[in-house]
Amino acid sequence: MSVSEIHALLALLDDPDDTVYNHVRDQLVSKGNEVLPFVNAEVSKSPDCDLFLGRLEQLRGELQRTDTKSAVEEWKRLDTPSLWEGILLVQKATYPEMDLDAARQDFEQLKRDVWLELNDELTALEQIRIINHMLFSIRGIESVRRMPNTAFDALPSFVLKEKKASPLGLGILYLCLTEALDLPIRGVNLPNHFILAYCDESHVQERSNASMQAGILFYVNPFSGGAVIGPADVAEFLSQLDQNETARQWKPCSTIEIIHRLVQNIAFSLREAGELNREQELIQSFEPLLSSLEDTE
Repeated sequence: MSVSEIHALLALLDDPDDTVYNHVRDQLVSKGNEVLPFVNAEVSKSPDCDLFLGRLEQLRGELQRTDTKSAVEEWKRLDTPSLWEGILLVQKATYPEMDLDAARQDFEQLKRDVWLELNDELTALEQIRIINHMLFSIRGIESVRRMPNTAFDALPSFVLKEKKASPLGLGILYLCLTEALDLPIRGVNLPNHFILAYCDESHVQERSNASMQAGILFYVNPFSGGAVIGPADVAEFLSQLDQNETARQWKPCSTIEIIHRLVQNIAFSLREAGELNREQELIQSFEPLLSSLEDTE
């Protein structure tokens, strides 16, 4: 579709005839993401016609959801989907007005800062100390528990900007960083908690059920300043919850499982804040991922 055709169709959005409007909207939506910049430009002009502005906003939201949903499906099909890129998709679906390029630049700077301090001679514990120092001492990121929860505290890109994080947001940021640095650290979805496991990858890849902690050297709790915790501490935590130990609780989880948990967490926060439209847009954008994971459970 040419630029002139897009402008001509956009000019018809204020037609009072619903039949004309529906046809025009369907034509524009069918062209997908290429139309979005033109819609944004029209919205930025703040047209006086309430009908025109309302339809522009509605069209923009539909195009953004369609674009994000396609990106989620493409990301999910990757052999090794990047956790950080998955996080940005969650943010795009929740707050499409936010600048993702700025988030990428901030994360890349953090990654470079940590990388400069690492070397092949460091032990696993020394690597953790460096990451903790960079996140909590240099960057000054704080752990917070708000009631009610806020979506901002769970999104790592906002955590980097605001320096405050919920347990899930801080854990996922920590994990994004270690994944980008190729460290053998994985996420562990404990009930109501999210911690990390420093792994002996040769054992973890076998995924043997012989031992629920096979291949895990130690655990890290980012919400407690990156404190290192032992297997006995995790076992005691599960026993206090009156939960039966299962291999699924002990073992590292997949990237898709982490994004699933993040989406559910943010959806709950939005619902608690009364932002029902944002909640529904988030759920709709990630429906392919949510439904595929639920089907495997």
